[in-house]
Amino acid sequence: MKRFNLLAAVIAGVVFCGCADPVLFSEVFQQTKEQKIYTAYNLWYSDPLAMDCLNTQQGSFIPVGTEIEPLETGIWNDEIRFKVVPTGKIHCIRFSSAQRLCTMREFISYTFTTIAPKELFAGIPQPMLQRVLRGEVVPGMNEKAVLLAYGPPPACRTANLKNGTWIYWKISKDIIRLVFRDDKVRTILNFGQDL
Repeated sequence: MKRFNLLAAVIAGVVFCGCADPVLFSEVFQQTKEQKIYTAYNLWYSDPLAMDCLNTQQGSFIPVGTEIEPLETGIWNDEIRFKVVPTGKIHCIRFSSAQRLCTMREFISYTFTTIAPKELFAGIPQPMLQRVLRGEVVPGMNEKAVLLAYGPPPACRTANLKNGTWIYWKISKDIIRLVFRDDKVRTILNFGQDL
């Protein structure tokens, strides 16, 4: 009986693993050969090979609108590897569906884009765009500029973008709360500890 259970478990594992495919960027974006892929917002990291999918804002960042080349994604190791084209550096985001409350496919679809930077930045006034490119959010910024600077807030903290308050992690235990009124940041609150 034990042999049968072990054999059944091995067969189920092989069948289950054999059915899992990595997420392909070209499928997510229905990408043509000529289309390039860019970062959809500033991607923060302390270690380029262990980037936090929550986009915790510490260390350096890859600027929004930077061209990337997808390398591989994994179902079981939950990693998204890509090369930053201008620098040639390899980066890896460690994805967690439990933290982001979405699938890897959804995460890729809003973290990267085929929209060229000129179009991505359309409608953002130059002084505001300069802040975005420095990774800054200040009072008066509109929601689009905030999304380019910080990305979408994690759904585990901000369930709905229509909510008047968005919450981000600045560092692993500290959070920042952005309060909006009429599509503009009105107040920025920094909390020294996780709420």
